[in-house]
Amino acid sequence: MEKTTIANEKTNRFFVRLRRIPGEHWYLATNTEKNVTLDDRVKVPDDIKAQDFLIDQISFFNKQIWYHFTRDDLVGWLPKRNIRKTFRRLAVQPIKQATQSDIDNECAAVKMLLMSANAAITDDALKAAVEKWRQQSDNLIDLSELIISQTHSIRDLSRVNFRQLNKQLLRRRPVVIKVAGLDNLKSSLIVLTGFNRKLYYYNDPWTGRLESISQNHLRKHWKRGNLEAISY
Repeated sequence: MEKTTIANEKTNRFFVRLRRIPGEHWYLATNTEKNVTLDDRVKVPDDIKAQDFLIDQISFFNKQIWYHFTRDDLVGWLPKRNIRKTFRRLAVQPIKQATQSDIDNECAAVKMLLMSANAAITDDALKAAVEKWRQQSDNLIDLSELIISQTHSIRDLSRVNFRQLNKQLLRRRPVVIKVAGLDNLKSSLIVLTGFNRKLYYYNDPWTGRLESISQNHLRKHWKRGNLEAISY
């Protein structure tokens, strides 16, 4: 097969799932896109077809886009055309807030956002910046000085529709959302990390875990949080 690489991108890691298509799913069983041939095609085992595949690299070769994956002891390349467009989950490590205080909730949420951009900010510097923000405002977009200093961009996603939230997640960037009533809290921040047809996935600083919520319930809690959301 002719190799026609035009791009090769290391990426923030994310999870995908395979489309439901007739015939067998296969992958290229190689750790590099060099010298790929049809002989490298291997059937995806049936017992993992419906599970998540961790992607760490995107490349273009053999005239199509490929995702490099690891799954248990399997390593290889999946064709993008065989990946579901209705599922995406970012590999953002959940962080549990240090105490039950609002500022520790906010620091944990913002830290997850910055970590996804490989920002190098100390916990003390982060807390000082969040404290400064709290003294001046309670609007998420007013965290712009901190976010831009660490990621070189900010995106105001307040009051957008869910399609735009999905688009940001497909860009491999998590979203910090202000909610109210979740975990029986008056107000808190959560970090959206993914979606499928029915659910949204989010890291909850209150529990320190990856959680899921229906779109309707997310809309209700987000609306109570004044529909505020930011990313980078």
